[in-house]
Amino acid sequence: MIVIKNYYKLFFFFLTWFFIFGSAHSGEFGVELHSVEIDVTAEAKTGSVRPAETKTAESKTAESKTEWNMGIGLGVLDYHYYPGAKRSNQFVLPVPYFTYRSPRFEVDRGVKSFLYNTEEMVIDISADFGLPVDSDDTLARQGMPDLDLVLQIGPSMEFMLNDRRADYFDVRFELPVRAAFAVDIGEVQNIGYLFEPRLTFNHRRLSRTGLSHKGLIGLKFGTQDYHAYYYDVASEFTTATRAEYKSDAGFSGSFLNYRITYKTDDFVYWAFIRYQSLRGAKFEESPLVLQKDYYFFGVGFSWIFAQSL
Repeated sequence: MIVIKNYYKLFFFFLTWFFIFGSAHSGEFGVELHSVEIDVTAEAKTGSVRPAETKTAESKTAESKTEWNMGIGLGVLDYHYYPGAKRSNQFVLPVPYFTYRSPRFEVDRGVKSFLYNTEEMVIDISADFGLPVDSDDTLARQGMPDLDLVLQIGPSMEFMLNDRRADYFDVRFELPVRAAFAVDIGEVQNIGYLFEPRLTFNHRRLSRTGLSHKGLIGLKFGTQDYHAYYYDVASEFTTATRAEYKSDAGFSGSFLNYRITYKTDDFVYWAFIRYQSLRGAKFEESPLVLQKDYYFFGVGFSWIFAQSL
């Protein structure tokens, strides 16, 4: 199985990047409606249109319009094998670029389906992932079972802290709850649940091109079985330097994410960093935690070769 995993590891990472993180560098949600309002205001000042009627009609058109973009690019990624690992790994791989936006569904900065959407609150879908790890590539886990690709998905309740329609900058307080699944060939196993309260700051582009960036800061909490998947040491895997260990449920650490993108008509340039501190985490004393600072960052670009009219 380890030999097979060495081949399918990159394949699963490619798919995960596409569906969860590959479109995370776009950040254009809400742009079209804002642009319409600016155009209507300018025309209203010249007296060529009636502001109220035009704004209402064009806003409805923008809100009901379906848009998509497709592209391909290259990304360079650097990350620690898992939160707590000392060794890091690097990838240079093709990166797909795909965005799709409709009134009820969005693939942009992750997959979103607007289950409930008002001016004050959004109930959404939240997703994340953990990369597969060959334990023999790490210092602390050598001789232990490998870590599979972990997919996380669940609902997120998001409270708007400012008027997102009147401003290209929005602030949200988000409360995502996700179930985690370890995915292996022919097998999917539930390994626990996570709760991730966080504050997000999103600066959108005013048009189809330009600069956008997003930051978020928050806390992580996990169930005992989720922590056990990464940090428990069973008696049969103990060594002179690796004692038996059993995790508890609770605090998993704090985190800070930031991404920035610049979009032209044909290209998107992006960079991101994800940082997690394990200080104070329930599993902090696990012998599998060799380092309490976790980093995952990357840079890249995508060429947009097709888009909606």
